[in-house]
Order: sequence, then C-alpha cells, then structure tokens
Amino acid sequence: MLDVFVYVLFGLFLLMVPGFLFTLVLYPRRESLDFWERMGVSLGLGVLVLIYLGFVLAQPGLKALTLGPFVLAAFGVCLLFSLLAYWRGGLEVAIIYERALMRKLNKLRPPKPKPAPPEEKPVPPELPPPSGEQPAPPEEKPAPPEEKPAPPEEKPAPPEEKPAPPEERPAQPPSPPEEKRESGESV
Repeated sequence: MLDVFVYVLFGLFLLMVPGFLFTLVLYPRRESLDFWERMGVSLGLGVLVLIYLGFVLAQPGLKALTLGPFVLAAFGVCLLFSLLAYWRGGLEVAIIYERALMRKLNKLRPPKPKPAPPEEKPVPPELPPPSGEQPAPPEEKPAPPEEKPAPPEEKPAPPEEKPAPPEERPAQPPSPPEEKRESGESV
C-alpha cells in the first residue's frame, strides 16, 4: 500500500515539476498567468515534456526506456528549465508562490500556547492534634523590623555659570568715573 502511495506522489512530481518550470521559462512574469492557469498549463506541459522524453529514450539506438534513465533524464530536463527560468527572471514567480504558500500553511498551524504563570504551592491545612493532647499554641512570628523612611534625596545644585570670556561678553557702556568727596563717599 505504501509503495502505491509513493509511486503516485512521485508520478505527480514528475508530471508537475517539469511543466511548472517550463511555464516559468515561457511566461516569466506573474501577470502572464494566474495561479490556477499556471497549474493547468504546468500539468499539460509536464505530460508533453515526459512524452517527448520517453520517445527520445525509446529510440532503437538508445534502448534506455527504463525507470533509472527516465528519472535521470527528467531531472536533467528540470535542471535545464531551472537555468533557463533563472536567466529569464521567472524564478521570482516561484518565490512569490512559495511565500504565499508558506503564509497559508502558517495560518493552518495552531497558535503556540502561552506559557502558564508559575503556580504557587498550596499550603496544606494544619491537621488537628490527636485526641487527648493539648494543641500547641501557634508560634508567633517575629515582627519585621521597622524600616526607617529614607531621607529625601537632595537635588543636585544647578551648575554655576562661568563668566564668559572677554570676546563673548556683551559690550557695556563705560561707566563714568566715580568722584570722591572729602568725606570718602562716592556719588
């Protein structure tokens, strides 16, 4: 049963991949064909390429129409179409399709569960003492030491302004000379 499933998948791969690469060679822009048109044309061109490949391998001089040479020739054709598609710029379309497919597959995945917060261990309730014994008084926990309030933080003093160098000082009008009176007072 598994062998049949593998052969079916391998056959679909051989039908679609050469045809898809051939469509990238023939129609290198995304606007040329939409996705479903490209898949339909890929299937048709894949069948066409494999028929011609089988025809060439079945020539009386080659007699190479067996599974091994046929698969190797199909991979060779795929490599040739890949190089031609790269040269024509068609692999950008394949990259666009790959990104769109990955976005859709990521939407199908269930979201990652959020980590649960750590649970606290429940404290088991105290069991009653056996009959006939006096229950021990509950132990008093020492009160936590009182914390002194922290002294208010002192704000740093604003930086003192330094006098500007002589070039940058604003020009001030010269002050009149002070006259001294006999009593020593200035005017």
